[in-house]
Amino acid sequence: MSTASFLNAHPDLKYRREGWLAFEAGDYATAIGHFTKAARFGDKMSQAMLAEMAWQGQGQPVDRPLGYAWADLAAERGYRQFVALRERYWAQLTPQERERAIQVGQPLLPVYSQEVTQVAMKKELLKARRSMTGRRFNRGANVVVPGPGPLWTTIRGHDFYAEKFWNPQRYQEWTDQVWKDPPRENVDVGEPTTIPGRQ
Repeated sequence: MSTASFLNAHPDLKYRREGWLAFEAGDYATAIGHFTKAARFGDKMSQAMLAEMAWQGQGQPVDRPLGYAWADLAAERGYRQFVALRERYWAQLTPQERERAIQVGQPLLPVYSQEVTQVAMKKELLKARRSMTGRRFNRGANVVVPGPGPLWTTIRGHDFYAEKFWNPQRYQEWTDQVWKDPPRENVDVGEPTTIPGRQ
């Protein structure tokens, strides 16, 4: 129950997770629906997935200008991988596609820009926080959501009540920390050593 409770209170993570699961199953139409819902709450990974799916024509016809428009939204907070995605797309667009990208991007702003989605997310967090009083949650249940690159982010049930997950400002700071400095999968094994008696 704590997993469902946490995700219901964090629709950005909930719909990102559902979108990613649908995407991995090859159900691109459903994935687009879920990523679009997450995008309404400012989820930059979901906006980047919508960009890539439009660019590649997954679950829809190829639409490179729309892909760029979504990538531009995904890059709003300066997360490196999404800024790089946006710039890569722009470099590949023809002059006509660039003009159309600006046109199709304008209607997205009143719904999916950071300024708007931050307000929507704040309302969800504050509403959920008010409804938590007196509830019991299973602190042993973890929440796992797609994170940077191929990584998944685990939110421990023990941390359910942590301020960074319920205070809108702290939540944005936590999100920025996850995406601005994502963990790397490099392992430092150090210098080789010789074991005595072995060649």
